[in-house]
Amino acid sequence: MELIQMYLSGDGSAFDLLYSRYKNQLYTYLNRLLNGERSNADDIFQQTWLNIIRNLPHYKDSERFLAWAMRIAHNQSVDFFRKRTRKAEDAFDENWAEEQQDSILYKQSSSSPEEELKQTELNRAIEDAVQTLPPEMKQVFLLRQEDVSFREIATIQKCSINTCLARMQYALKKLRAQLGEWAG
Repeated sequence: MELIQMYLSGDGSAFDLLYSRYKNQLYTYLNRLLNGERSNADDIFQQTWLNIIRNLPHYKDSERFLAWAMRIAHNQSVDFFRKRTRKAEDAFDENWAEEQQDSILYKQSSSSPEEELKQTELNRAIEDAVQTLPPEMKQVFLLRQEDVSFREIATIQKCSINTCLARMQYALKKLRAQLGEWAG
Protein backbone atom coordinates (compact mmCIF):
# COMPACT_ATOMS: atom_id res chain seq x y z
CA MET A 1 0.00 0.00 0.00
CA GLU A 2 1.39 3.34 -1.06
CA LEU A 3 0.45 5.22 2.14
CA ILE A 4 2.30 2.67 4.26
CA GLN A 5 5.43 2.99 2.15
CA MET A 6 5.23 6.77 2.35
CA TYR A 7 4.86 6.63 6.15
CA LEU A 8 7.74 4.18 6.51
CA SER A 9 9.84 6.58 4.43
CA GLY A 10 9.19 9.34 6.97
CA ASP A 11 6.04 11.06 5.68
CA GLY A 12 3.88 11.55 8.79
CA SER A 13 0.97 12.94 6.78
CA ALA A 14 0.65 9.54 5.05
CA PHE A 15 -0.14 7.95 8.40
CA ASP A 16 -2.71 10.66 9.10
CA LEU A 17 -4.49 9.69 5.88
CA LEU A 18 -4.28 5.98 6.71
CA TYR A 19 -5.64 6.61 10.20
CA SER A 20 -8.51 8.80 9.00
CA ARG A 21 -9.44 6.22 6.37
CA TYR A 22 -9.78 3.27 8.79
CA LYS A 23 -10.36 4.69 12.29
CA ASN A 24 -14.16 4.66 12.18
CA GLN A 25 -14.46 1.04 11.06
CA LEU A 26 -11.96 -0.17 13.65
CA TYR A 27 -13.51 1.82 16.47
CA THR A 28 -17.06 0.77 15.59
CA TYR A 29 -15.99 -2.89 15.51
CA LEU A 30 -14.23 -2.65 18.88
CA ASN A 31 -17.03 -0.68 20.50
CA ARG A 32 -19.63 -3.24 19.45
CA LEU A 33 -17.39 -6.16 20.37
CA LEU A 34 -16.92 -4.64 23.82
CA ASN A 35 -20.65 -4.13 24.30
CA GLY A 36 -20.46 -0.37 24.13
CA GLU A 37 -17.93 -0.05 26.95
CA ARG A 38 -16.45 3.05 25.44
CA SER A 39 -13.56 3.51 27.86
CA ASN A 40 -12.36 -0.05 27.24
CA ALA A 41 -12.95 0.34 23.51
CA ASP A 42 -10.92 3.56 23.59
CA ASP A 43 -8.04 1.82 25.38
CA ILE A 44 -8.01 -1.14 23.00
CA PHE A 45 -8.41 1.18 20.00
CA GLN A 46 -5.30 3.13 21.06
CA GLN A 47 -3.35 -0.06 21.72
CA THR A 48 -4.45 -1.41 18.33
CA TRP A 49 -3.06 1.65 16.53
CA LEU A 50 0.18 1.43 18.50
CA ASN A 51 0.52 -2.19 17.38
CA ILE A 52 -0.36 -1.23 13.81
CA ILE A 53 2.41 1.39 13.82
CA ARG A 54 4.84 -1.08 15.39
CA ASN A 55 4.00 -3.76 12.81
CA LEU A 56 3.69 -1.64 9.66
CA PRO A 57 7.14 -2.71 8.44
CA HIS A 58 5.84 -6.32 8.45
CA TYR A 59 2.59 -5.57 6.57
CA LYS A 60 2.24 -7.60 3.37
CA ASP A 61 0.57 -6.01 0.36
CA SER A 62 -1.14 -9.34 -0.37
CA GLU A 63 -3.79 -8.74 2.29
CA ARG A 64 -6.28 -5.91 2.70
CA PHE A 65 -5.12 -3.38 5.25
CA LEU A 66 -8.52 -3.33 6.98
CA ALA A 67 -8.49 -7.11 7.51
CA TRP A 68 -4.93 -6.92 8.82
CA ALA A 69 -5.84 -4.10 11.20
CA MET A 70 -9.02 -5.93 12.32
CA ARG A 71 -6.91 -8.99 13.15
CA ILE A 72 -4.71 -6.81 15.37
CA ALA A 73 -7.84 -5.33 17.00
CA HIS A 74 -9.22 -8.85 17.48
CA ASN A 75 -6.02 -9.97 19.20
CA GLN A 76 -6.11 -6.91 21.45
CA SER A 77 -9.71 -7.64 22.42
CA VAL A 78 -8.91 -11.30 23.12
CA ASP A 79 -6.13 -10.17 25.46
CA PHE A 80 -8.56 -7.77 27.14
CA PHE A 81 -11.16 -10.50 27.71
CA ARG A 82 -8.54 -12.89 29.07
CA LYS A 83 -7.39 -10.30 31.59
CA ARG A 84 -10.96 -9.47 32.47
CA THR A 85 -11.87 -13.12 32.96
CA ARG A 86 -8.91 -13.55 35.29
CA LYS A 87 -10.22 -10.67 37.36
CA ALA A 88 -13.68 -12.36 37.39
CA GLU A 89 -15.42 -9.28 35.99
CA ASP A 90 -18.63 -9.56 34.07
CA ALA A 91 -17.88 -9.76 30.31
CA PHE A 92 -21.09 -8.09 29.24
CA ASP A 93 -22.53 -4.69 30.06
CA GLU A 94 -26.29 -4.81 30.67
CA ASN A 95 -26.71 -1.20 29.61
CA TRP A 96 -25.15 -1.75 26.20
CA ALA A 97 -28.45 -1.98 24.37
CA GLU A 98 -29.66 1.37 25.75
CA GLU A 99 -26.39 3.07 24.83
CA GLN A 100 -26.54 1.62 21.33
CA GLN A 101 -30.23 2.05 20.56
CA ASP A 102 -29.48 4.68 17.95
CA SER A 103 -26.96 2.44 16.20
CA ILE A 104 -26.74 3.21 12.49
CA LEU A 105 -26.82 -0.52 11.79
CA TYR A 106 -30.49 -0.93 12.70
CA LYS A 107 -31.80 2.62 12.55
CA GLN A 108 -34.61 3.27 10.15
CA SER A 109 -36.65 6.41 9.74
CA SER A 110 -40.22 6.26 10.96
CA SER A 111 -42.99 8.67 10.28
CA SER A 112 -45.12 8.21 13.38
CA PRO A 113 -44.29 8.01 17.10
CA GLU A 114 -45.78 4.50 17.21
CA GLU A 115 -43.51 3.33 14.39
CA GLU A 116 -40.51 4.98 16.08
CA LEU A 117 -41.31 3.15 19.31
CA LYS A 118 -41.62 -0.18 17.49
CA GLN A 119 -38.31 0.46 15.71
CA THR A 120 -36.59 1.34 19.00
CA GLU A 121 -37.92 -1.85 20.57
CA LEU A 122 -36.77 -3.88 17.57
CA ASN A 123 -33.30 -2.27 17.68
CA ARG A 124 -33.04 -3.11 21.38
CA ALA A 125 -34.17 -6.70 20.75
CA ILE A 126 -31.61 -7.12 17.95
CA GLU A 127 -28.79 -5.68 20.06
CA ASP A 128 -29.79 -7.89 23.02
CA ALA A 129 -29.94 -10.95 20.76
CA VAL A 130 -26.49 -10.24 19.31
CA GLN A 131 -25.05 -10.07 22.84
CA THR A 132 -26.26 -13.60 23.61
CA LEU A 133 -24.26 -15.12 20.74
CA PRO A 134 -21.15 -17.13 21.58
CA PRO A 135 -18.00 -14.99 21.07
CA GLU A 136 -16.92 -16.56 17.76
CA MET A 137 -20.38 -16.19 16.22
CA LYS A 138 -20.75 -12.67 17.56
CA GLN A 139 -17.43 -11.68 16.08
CA VAL A 140 -18.31 -13.09 12.63
CA PHE A 141 -21.64 -11.27 12.72
CA LEU A 142 -20.10 -7.95 13.77
CA LEU A 143 -17.26 -8.16 11.26
CA ARG A 144 -19.71 -8.86 8.44
CA GLN A 145 -21.62 -5.75 9.54
CA GLU A 146 -18.36 -3.88 8.87
CA ASP A 147 -18.18 -5.40 5.34
CA VAL A 148 -15.22 -7.64 6.14
CA SER A 149 -15.24 -10.65 3.79
CA PHE A 150 -15.66 -14.19 5.10
CA ARG A 151 -12.18 -15.04 3.85
CA GLU A 152 -10.73 -12.17 5.87
CA ILE A 153 -12.81 -13.11 8.93
CA ALA A 154 -11.49 -16.67 8.66
CA THR A 155 -7.96 -15.25 8.66
CA ILE A 156 -8.72 -13.06 11.68
CA GLN A 157 -10.25 -15.98 13.59
CA LYS A 158 -7.55 -18.38 12.42
CA CYS A 159 -10.06 -20.92 11.14
CA SER A 160 -11.20 -22.30 7.79
CA ILE A 161 -13.61 -20.33 5.66
CA ASN A 162 -16.14 -23.18 6.07
CA THR A 163 -15.96 -22.80 9.85
CA CYS A 164 -16.45 -19.07 9.46
CA LEU A 165 -19.48 -19.57 7.19
CA ALA A 166 -20.95 -22.12 9.61
CA ARG A 167 -20.53 -19.69 12.51
CA MET A 168 -22.43 -17.04 10.57
CA GLN A 169 -25.16 -19.53 9.66
CA TYR A 170 -25.59 -20.57 13.30
CA ALA A 171 -25.50 -16.94 14.44
CA LEU A 172 -28.29 -16.01 12.03
CA LYS A 173 -30.30 -19.06 13.07
CA LYS A 174 -29.99 -18.11 16.75
CA LEU A 175 -30.86 -14.47 16.04
CA ARG A 176 -33.92 -15.46 14.02
CA ALA A 177 -35.10 -17.76 16.80
CA GLN A 178 -34.65 -15.09 19.46
CA LEU A 179 -36.27 -12.39 17.39
CA GLY A 180 -39.12 -14.76 16.54
CA GLU A 181 -39.75 -15.16 20.27
CA TRP A 182 -39.63 -11.37 20.66
CA ALA A 183 -42.10 -10.80 17.81
CA GLY A 184 -44.40 -13.58 19.03
